[in-house]
Amino acid sequence: MRKKVSVLLGVIIVVAVMIIVNAVWSPFNRSTEAMSQEEAVSGVLKQYPDGEITKTTLDGEMYRMELESDSGRYEMTVDARQGDIVSIKQLDKAKAEPEPEPGETKQPADNPSTPPAKPAENGEKGSADGEGGAAEPPATMITKEFAIKLSLEKVPGTVEDVEYRESKSSRYYLVEIEREDGREATIQVHAITGKIMTVTWDDEDDDE
Repeated sequence: MRKKVSVLLGVIIVVAVMIIVNAVWSPFNRSTEAMSQEEAVSGVLKQYPDGEITKTTLDGEMYRMELESDSGRYEMTVDARQGDIVSIKQLDKAKAEPEPEPGETKQPADNPSTPPAKPAENGEKGSADGEGGAAEPPATMITKEFAIKLSLEKVPGTVEDVEYRESKSSRYYLVEIEREDGREATIQVHAITGKIMTVTWDDEDDDE
């Protein structure tokens, strides 16, 4: 009877020792197993929540990762067993966007030596000297093409020249047209209303 009790007691002791040894050794045994890629990436992102892992490779007992963040691009070496970041190296710095500098708008100075344009009156052609003929019409006025269209409806022919002019009292286009019979006319078109202001023929100037 005592022998059976001793054997049973011995078995219990052996089982208890095995349980204790397994409990003590188990954490160390698990720590020797490599972490999965997802676990390693998750551990890194917990430390760098604003970053993004773009590349991960397992190299022996280390994970090689590339992380991109607002501050730049980094290469990391992570322990595949413990998940610790062993080293980190910056590959590229984030490119800072230059702040736009406020632009300076310079207003063109008035030229007192330039006389105002002389409006054409009574069928006369306006003088091309110093009349601001090079000025571009404002966008709210009729276009040069529309002025040509109105002029051709008035005097059919071939357009030789178009000029935009303005004076203190008026803004207008001068459209020169040559007819098939050789006669030339200058049509003055109001730059705002599109009204035909005057039609001047070259032979009228010659008669004068």
